[in-house]
Amino acid sequence: MGLISDHVLSPQAFLDECLGFKREQRVRSRYMQELLIGKLDRARIALWAKDFYYYVEPAIPSIAAWLASAPTLPDRDLHQLVARNLAGEMGYIKEAEHHDLYLQFCDKGLGISRQELLDFLPLPTTIGAASVVGHYCRSSFIEGLGAFGLAVELELPEMPGAGKILYDALKTHYQISEAALEFFYVHIEAEEEHGENARRALELCAQTREQQALIRRAYRFSVLAHNGMREGYDRLLTAPTS
Repeated sequence: MGLISDHVLSPQAFLDECLGFKREQRVRSRYMQELLIGKLDRARIALWAKDFYYYVEPAIPSIAAWLASAPTLPDRDLHQLVARNLAGEMGYIKEAEHHDLYLQFCDKGLGISRQELLDFLPLPTTIGAASVVGHYCRSSFIEGLGAFGLAVELELPEMPGAGKILYDALKTHYQISEAALEFFYVHIEAEEEHGENARRALELCAQTREQQALIRRAYRFSVLAHNGMREGYDRLLTAPTS
């Protein structure tokens, strides 16, 4: 199907279409494969951690912008769904702010200081994925739903979440402590709730062909950009580590 359909899909049919698109996009990342099976040294892991910071850093401002664009009618359910995601990210529900937890991972887990993070130049593919999320979250609520709520927060039901995959790999193969890995651990629990919130928001927002076209475009472009980010990590395999 193209970006614009000739009829309105039901919310479930539209969701199934989105998930089908994600299944079709196969990520070919040698770096991520080697990270997950423990073949990388800690210097290569540190490069990835520095690069990924530039995806984590703008996340909270992007979610805040997404919340700010939520429509006030017909009810306030959308505000509550996104506000809970934002409150969790900012440390108002259980754990500390997720940005701070990532700094903790870099510092306690890999010995990377905040200044080293700020001095690092990220990969263009990482800049691209972060920019896609930021762009759509600031464009409209429904585009933010596609690019972030559905493309990032909603995992394929048959696949383990990214938080669990990374948590298990970093703990098992690279002997990073549980305390340092809290950033990834909290996302194991949060991913399911945040994905369900996105699914519920979709039921309220994807009512017309025009709305579904905007969500579809943002969703597909975001999925492709995030796959490009993962494939871009292959450049870290040959990058200097010092």
